[in-house]
Amino acid sequence: MSTVPAGNGWNWVLTGFALFRKSPAMWGFLVLFYIMLMQLLGMIPVFGWFAATVLIPVFSASFMIASRELDQERKLRFDLLFSGFKSNLPALLGQGGLYLASGLTILGLSALVDGGLLLQLMVLGAKPPAAAFEDGSLAGAAMLAGSLYLPVLAAFWFAPALSAWRNLPALQALFYSFFAALSNWRAFCAYGLALVLLSLICSVALFVLALLVRGLLGDKSQNAFVLVMLPVMLIYVPTLFASFYASYRDVFPQDEAAPQAEAGSE
Repeated sequence: MSTVPAGNGWNWVLTGFALFRKSPAMWGFLVLFYIMLMQLLGMIPVFGWFAATVLIPVFSASFMIASRELDQERKLRFDLLFSGFKSNLPALLGQGGLYLASGLTILGLSALVDGGLLLQLMVLGAKPPAAAFEDGSLAGAAMLAGSLYLPVLAAFWFAPALSAWRNLPALQALFYSFFAALSNWRAFCAYGLALVLLSLICSVALFVLALLVRGLLGDKSQNAFVLVMLPVMLIYVPTLFASFYASYRDVFPQDEAAPQAEAGSE
């Protein structure tokens, strides 16, 4: 584990975009298929949200493997989306279970502020009443949940790759990930600023493209924003996923992948 300079956080986003540029069409296809799969799971009441949450570390490992394939000048393939299922799956599912438990605990604590409205929104998809927006209770619950989520995010940031490539059990991977993220807090602050900048650029691009589409199609384009949102999203999300790999490569250099991870990426 290494402690890297703050400036490396900016490079993680740049590296993520460079990896996206190596295979933009396949990246877009993988991300779109993943989002559709998660949406389909989410349509199943309660259980779907639980299942989708538990599977997050598995798919995180898959996108890590896909990014490494490109980084090592190999071809990006569709089957890599499921390579996490071949890479220390018990540990990844264990992480998923802990991630679900952490999320439910955080949402449960947020209920102290809004009476459980955020919990119902996230798990059941129940729309909060207008009063929750007006009195600020929902915003307060979201702020509390976001604050409590930060240490959880640190623990899970590197954990999928550590289990997939170094064969670490779930708890050990979470332990190393937390302290690796903590010791590199400066780089993560710079990384966060870089993501904010990237989000602003994408927002401006969305606005400009929406205006262009509306100007070209006139009254026929009532949903110009929706029309241009997909291509922008299919640039932003792959760049984000690939930047996760860039951060891991920096903080855990010269990593030797576990045999089963290698088998899953071939």
